[in-house]
Formats: sequence, structure tokens, C-alpha cells
Amino acid sequence: MNTKKLLMIGLCTVALAACGKEEKKEGHEGHENHATTSDKKVQPLTVDLTVPEHVEKGKTVEIKALVKHGKEKVNDADEVMFEVIKDGDTKNSVKEKVKEAKDGVYTFTYNFKEDGTYNIISHVTAFSQHTMPNKEITIGDAAQQHSHQDHHHAGMIHIMDIKAEKDKETTLMMHVMDAEGKPLTEAAVARFEVKAPSGKTEWVDLQESKPGEYETKHIFNESGKYTVTAHAEKQPDFHVHNNTEFEVK
Repeated sequence: MNTKKLLMIGLCTVALAACGKEEKKEGHEGHENHATTSDKKVQPLTVDLTVPEHVEKGKTVEIKALVKHGKEKVNDADEVMFEVIKDGDTKNSVKEKVKEAKDGVYTFTYNFKEDGTYNIISHVTAFSQHTMPNKEITIGDAAQQHSHQDHHHAGMIHIMDIKAEKDKETTLMMHVMDAEGKPLTEAAVARFEVKAPSGKTEWVDLQESKPGEYETKHIFNESGKYTVTAHAEKQPDFHVHNNTEFEVK
């Protein structure tokens, strides 16, 4: 083999090695860029709920929820709903949605007409996430708070809005909180008791998809008004339920 051919082979080898290094470098950089982009997308949804601890009966109170996605303030959340529960009576709670925000702050005004201990929950949904922090406020006689403790420590269920059409698959979802307002994980029982317009009752089990979030898919075979009772249980003594009504078109 002459000198010219050896020189050509050597040059080709060096060129191929250089290309391999460049491709590896570009591939690594691409992975880093992708990871950075992914990290930017996965930002937590947080809510800072502001509620006074004690107010006299008959006073009107402003309750505020500062909503953030990562460090960014959110003025266009999918849903912000405030719920007011007096002395643990979840069946007669007051719910109101707030659509407008300023600098990420959603404001709800409420007049507390009766003495008692109230639980205030802000249900916030945005960026495919849901959070529901809660705080207590005592109205009038603070002694009422003691009689409320047994109810408050029961925990709570929030049933996500159900939008369904007959014979079409629908997502059913609920969020479960423990006595401290934290997501309840690994519930032994998480199910919906579904009562159809005809009176037929069906039990539907849900699976935990995220901490405190339970969901499943279901097909409704009748049109009309349904009643759903959500149940959540966990040993040794956690058992809460909540119900709602919805229409299947």
C-alpha cells in the first residue's frame, strides 16, 4: 500500500472520530435542553388562603386565595370555588365560584350571621392540578369551637364536577383530605355510590392516581338526574362521605 493511500485512510479515520464526538455532544446537549424544558413544565400549583381566626357575628369578611403556578401568579385558573362549612355540616355547606382575580388573588366576601366554628375551603383547579387548602374561623362565642372538634377531625371529600353523556365514557374523580387538610393517601375504600334516574344503584370503585386524588372511567346508561355519594375509608377510624347531583344528557 503506497504512502498516498495510507494518508487518505488516516484522514478518513480522524474525520469519522470527530463526527462521532460531535454527534454525542449534540445528543447530550439535546437531552439537557429537554430535561430543562420538562422541569419548567412540572411546576406545583399552590394556594395561600387568608382567613381571620375570629370575627364577631354579623360581620362581613373578605377571604382571599393567592394562586401560583411555580412562581407565577395565576389570574386564569380553570376553577376557584370557596366552600363554607358550619360546625362540620358538609351537607348544607355554602359554595361560591370566583372567576376574577387581581395579581393572582381571588376574593370571596361572606357575612357570618351565626355563632359557630366554620371551615373555609378554597377548591382550586389549574394546569391539570387540584388543591384545596382549608382554614378555620370562629364566629362569636369561641366556646363553640370545642363542640365542633369531633366533626372537623373527620376529614373531607371533594367531588369534581361530573359532565356526562349517555353511553359515553366519563371520568369520575374525587379529592380526599385528612383531618389536617392534607391529601389522604392509600384509602382502603374509595368508591362512588351511583343512583340512576330509574332508582338503580351501582357501586363504582376508584383508584388513587395522585396523592389524595382518586379516579376512574365510567359509562352511564341512562339520561337524567343522578345522585352520587362518595365514600372514603382508611383504618383505624377514617370514614367520610359526601354527595352531589348531576345531569346525564
